Amino acid sequence: MYLLDTNVLSELIRKSPDSGVMAAVRQLDQSAVFASEVTLFELRYGAMRRDDAESFWARLQRELIPAVQWLPVDRAVQLRAADLAADLDRRGERIGSEDCWIAATALEHRLTLVTRNLRHFDRIPGLRIESWFEGE
Repeated sequence: MYLLDTNVLSELIRKSPDSGVMAAVRQLDQSAVFASEVTLFELRYGAMRRDDAESFWARLQRELIPAVQWLPVDRAVQLRAADLAADLDRRGERIGSEDCWIAATALEHRLTLVTRNLRHFDRIPGLRIESWFEGE
């Protein structure tokens, strides 16, 4: 079971998506595909920065958002994310808050995080990560 990072979900709506990502997604049962509500925030934020914000957001709501099961940032995720952030700070390997919440969601739900940013997330102990991008 997989938690898709924002960069993976974004790839699905590109004009020329990565063939590795598309092949992997086609093989999955939709019941095994999740995303964090933090990713929903990131998608909305990115959409609203565009000149065609409303029409692009409508497209995301139609084509992308229904494709996964959305997991909330509940108390367990919040506490784990705070612990991860503190640990990373102590080690001098800080990552952004959103990424701590996404990683914490994957850990709390025992999901493999699929991301293009392996080097970013490989600092988090116990987090299973994969990249489906061609050549990575």
